[in-house]
This record gives sequence, C-alpha cells and structure tokens, in this order.
Amino acid sequence: MNVDQDPMTGFKTLELAFSQGFRMKRIPFSDDIYFVRDVALGYYRYTYARLDKLKVLQTVVLNGKEELNSLPCFGLYYGTLPELRGTNITIPYIEKVLEDFRKNQKLNEYYIETSVDISNKASLAVAEKLFGASTLDCVDEATGEPIRVWQTKVSR
Repeated sequence: MNVDQDPMTGFKTLELAFSQGFRMKRIPFSDDIYFVRDVALGYYRYTYARLDKLKVLQTVVLNGKEELNSLPCFGLYYGTLPELRGTNITIPYIEKVLEDFRKNQKLNEYYIETSVDISNKASLAVAEKLFGASTLDCVDEATGEPIRVWQTKVSR
C-alpha cells in the first residue's frame, strides 16, 4: 500500500492539523463522527472521522475519481485504530458514514469503489461484508501490488 493511501497516515495528518487549530464539523445525530469536504487530486474529498476529543479512532474517506460506466465514482478508504480492530465497530461505522454520504448527495446514481491489497485479510473481510463478492482482481498501478476491487452502484 502506498503510504499516502494508508489510513494511519491520514490519522496522523488529521491529528497534526487538530494540533494547529483545524476543526471538523460534527455530523447531525452523532456524538463522535465529524466531517470535512475539500478537494484532493482534482475531485471533492469527503473525510469522516470518529473522534475521542481530538484523537482519531476511525476514518472513512470518499474521494471522487474518474467516472465509471458514465456515472460519478468515489473511491472508498477506511481505517480503524489498531487497538480497536476486532471489536466489531468498523462495519457499523462505515455503514453509518455511507448512509450519511448517500443522504447528503444530490446525485441519483453513483459508484463506490474500494480496492484492498489481497494481503490485507481484515480489510478484505470488511469490504466483502459491506459489498458482497468483489468485482475484479488486478494490480494497483501505483504500487504494483495485487488488489481486489469492489465497484458498487448506489441508487436513490
């Protein structure tokens, strides 16, 4: 995995930004999930973080990317603090974020695409529970590592 794609890099980056005064907006009906939208790689990026004060516990990032089958597509990236893994909180957190994302989109249809290194058994299991069978196996162009990809169409 490319270091820039590693969720732990995102955790550190967010916590550094918090130490410099940056703040995220809390999403409605949640005590601990926060959100910010910015632009990365030429597309809107939607970053959600579950926080304990200013400590990042979990993240979900949806970053726009090239269209898929003539529809908008968002790459899904997720991470959970290592000491919280295996506690059955990752899937409900991602589902809650995806629901908030869907509810706040003006798009009628779009794709969510997630790719996972085939050596990352835990993340593969999460993606399979969220999206079912994968769409394809290929090689990550940036790292040269084999990956499994899920491309899931979302409709209102």
